[in-house]
Amino acid sequence: MNQKIKSVSLASLMVLSVMSSLLIASVSVSASTVVITEAIQIVDGGTSSDSQTAVGSDSSGNVHVVWTRNNLHLYYSMISPRGETLIDATQITNSGLHKIWHPDLAVDEYDRIHVVWADKAGQHAIMYTALSPWAAPLDGMASDDGTITAIDDTIISRRSQNRDWPALDIDSQNNVHIVWQDNYDELGRFFNQPQIYYSMIQPDIGSGAIVTLFDDTLITPIIGHKGHPDVVVDANDYVQIAWDDTRGGKVELAFIVDTSGYMYTEWADICTVIYGGNFA
Repeated sequence: MNQKIKSVSLASLMVLSVMSSLLIASVSVSASTVVITEAIQIVDGGTSSDSQTAVGSDSSGNVHVVWTRNNLHLYYSMISPRGETLIDATQITNSGLHKIWHPDLAVDEYDRIHVVWADKAGQHAIMYTALSPWAAPLDGMASDDGTITAIDDTIISRRSQNRDWPALDIDSQNNVHIVWQDNYDELGRFFNQPQIYYSMIQPDIGSGAIVTLFDDTLITPIIGHKGHPDVVVDANDYVQIAWDDTRGGKVELAFIVDTSGYMYTEWADICTVIYGGNFA
């Protein structure tokens, strides 16, 4: 693969069911019942670097794809179940300077597209937008941000320190649940090690805004490095969140310590290695 990723492609994996008109039998899936379609090129970015793709599908089987272009803007495309382009590559982030990372998307019961991402331009922010692609003519041409946007780019969290890796899912009431990795430490208790934060919002499509039901909420209040969360809402609207976590790790550290009484910054650096923070 070239150093610059020039295209975004899509392949489908289908498991074929085996049924009888008289009875439905339990059939083991084998190589003969799994079909992998030919890869479909979503976009050819030319000299641009298109990467960090997220994908979802709606109730009609249409496929919705978002990705970053040169980490400067977020792009969107819509593909039919037959692989036809309904909306070509369309920029969905507002104009201006951005550093966009790690988008995620989910589709609600009304087939609206909800997208989150991290914007690392200036103070890191977790961002959200909602799209209504049905406002576009679905003629295979690119649309524009103003046409398909239902809720404009909205800040979910932007405070001191850094944040990244957002993920989202939607419950039965079409509320949006968002989790992300965040170094914010208001009380200085976690030595600048990233933790997992959660927010719940209610999109108000009519007004083009959101109602915040739960603001930034720390859900991992314990020392340890947390990262790369993901979230899913189950059939009972329980929000299930997973992340990687160093707590309980069986790592043994050994140090040679100077006992002359002149070891000051060295002790501070050892504490930084163990607990996090800044080196002396």
